[in-house]
Amino acid sequence: MSKDLQSKLIYSLAFALILYIALALWSDWQDLTAAVSIFPWRLMPIVIGLTLVNYGGRLARWHWYLRSVVRAPISLRDSARIFGVGMMMVMTPGKAGEFFKSYMVKNVSGTPMSKTAPIILAERVLDGLAMIILAGLGLFAYPNPAARAVAAAVFAVFAGFIVVIQIRPLAIWFLERAERMPLISRFAAQLEQLYESSYVIFSPRNMTISLLTGLLCWSATGLAYYVVLTGFGVTPGLMTAGLAIFIFNISTVIGAVIALPGGLGGVEGSMVAWSSRLFQLSSGAATAAALLTRFCTLWMGVAIGLVCFLLWPELLAGSESAERNKSSVIPTS
Repeated sequence: MSKDLQSKLIYSLAFALILYIALALWSDWQDLTAAVSIFPWRLMPIVIGLTLVNYGGRLARWHWYLRSVVRAPISLRDSARIFGVGMMMVMTPGKAGEFFKSYMVKNVSGTPMSKTAPIILAERVLDGLAMIILAGLGLFAYPNPAARAVAAAVFAVFAGFIVVIQIRPLAIWFLERAERMPLISRFAAQLEQLYESSYVIFSPRNMTISLLTGLLCWSATGLAYYVVLTGFGVTPGLMTAGLAIFIFNISTVIGAVIALPGGLGGVEGSMVAWSSRLFQLSSGAATAAALLTRFCTLWMGVAIGLVCFLLWPELLAGSESAERNKSSVIPTS
């Protein structure tokens, strides 16, 4: 792992610690500890299970992209190892470190990064769209013109991106103009390959499969938040579940817009604000619910990523061990 990446991860973890201490102090430490003390911990296996549904669905989609869409000669085991290491990359600013997954795929299978980088882009775009769809009904129903305008604008940006990719003459026109620019012209071949991969990845069929997977995955984590909320006294029910899915996903979108590592601050703050407003939770209970949910949906993934990196550091280092893995790849579907 590069020193730059190491320092970013360390700074992100330090920032998270400071943030959570600040949240605890803001919410009133006594109120927070009192809320945690009455939480029924028997619910946590359900919360963890729903979180694992999210991880499992995204892993299945990652391997499907590699094997069925871009035809990378990679085994399920190697896909899983790379996906696992990539989970700690959410702690890099804007999740930019996730593009290291393309580097690891190249190490293992020899597949060019320009061919697999659109997969990471597709994951980000379609996960964002899935979250907006899940939160969108609540956002459009919310009696605030600004909120509705934000939802409509984001939908328009996503739709415009997909349209440009799928209308080949329009995309080629943009590429031709870009290739005339001095700083971009030397990357013309890579840009063309990037576009061709994006065109396939964002085809209606592939996009539909990925989007449906995203809806399943992010509904599961929204339901994990719902289970936590019921542990803090929120009345269970279909409406509560729907509001919990809305809060979790709109908060995650806000965290993505802020672009801090893991959405830190933006996600937790939004979850606390929305749950206090919609469920009349005390600041301590709302903060405890947000932190418990994030420990599962964010930090459990980071922990899995760190364990995977400790087990297989050669994936990121590009060492001889990673190169040897190329010859042992057994393609599986």
